[in-house]
Amino acid sequence: MHLCFIDESGTPPSKPNPNQPYFTLGAVIIKDEDWHSIAKAIRGFSTRHRLRGELKWRYFSPHNSSAENPMLGKSAEERKALSIELAGIVSKSPLTIIACVTDIGAAFEYASVTSQRELYHFAYKPLTERFQYFLQDNRSIGIIIADHRGRDDDRLFRAHHDTLIAKPGNTVSGYNRLIEGLLLQDSCHSIGIQLADFIAGAIHRAYSTKDSDLAKIIRSRIRAKDDGSVAGHGIVHHPRERFRPNLERK
Repeated sequence: MHLCFIDESGTPPSKPNPNQPYFTLGAVIIKDEDWHSIAKAIRGFSTRHRLRGELKWRYFSPHNSSAENPMLGKSAEERKALSIELAGIVSKSPLTIIACVTDIGAAFEYASVTSQRELYHFAYKPLTERFQYFLQDNRSIGIIIADHRGRDDDRLFRAHHDTLIAKPGNTVSGYNRLIEGLLLQDSCHSIGIQLADFIAGAIHRAYSTKDSDLAKIIRSRIRAKDDGSVAGHGIVHHPRERFRPNLERK
């Protein structure tokens, strides 16, 4: 069985914003028997560097001064070094990365996307389809675990998930490999969700800025085709027909 941990890069916007072109959902897929070794490696990283608390992507920012940040007191150079080390651990771990990078402006052109919640749901479908394809390739079954967000959001998120699962499996994206419903967990209690948050942030940064240092380190773990390409396989551009690379926006 495989576990698919999902998290997003920051809060999805409530309307298009030229300064925020993309919204990214990222996921790490871990085989059940590999979870303990990966968790041990992440806990070892935190112990070595005396990091007591949650490993959030935003905490690695040199400007983050949140009281909950376990890297308070560390310089920008130290935080950068820690992020590179964590990316190196990810790159050497037996896990698979998938992600959906959504063009926010294009997404809000759809009648079904009018809010933060609907944008999240819009990105969720293509990401979970890639998990289904992964399970088919590996002849496995799987379950999805996402970050707890709030009572109303959680209720509607579960309903959206159930709607996807309940559709007749008459296409290749039918979810016949998933078991149970959507599981929601507080990220502070889930190493898997923290890893999903980290990889979503790294991939999002590579698309939104010129900084792809961490994305390059973790690239070897992104689901790829036989020729090594990840586009449409491990990383989905959504919506595909309207997706605009950053260069086209300038």
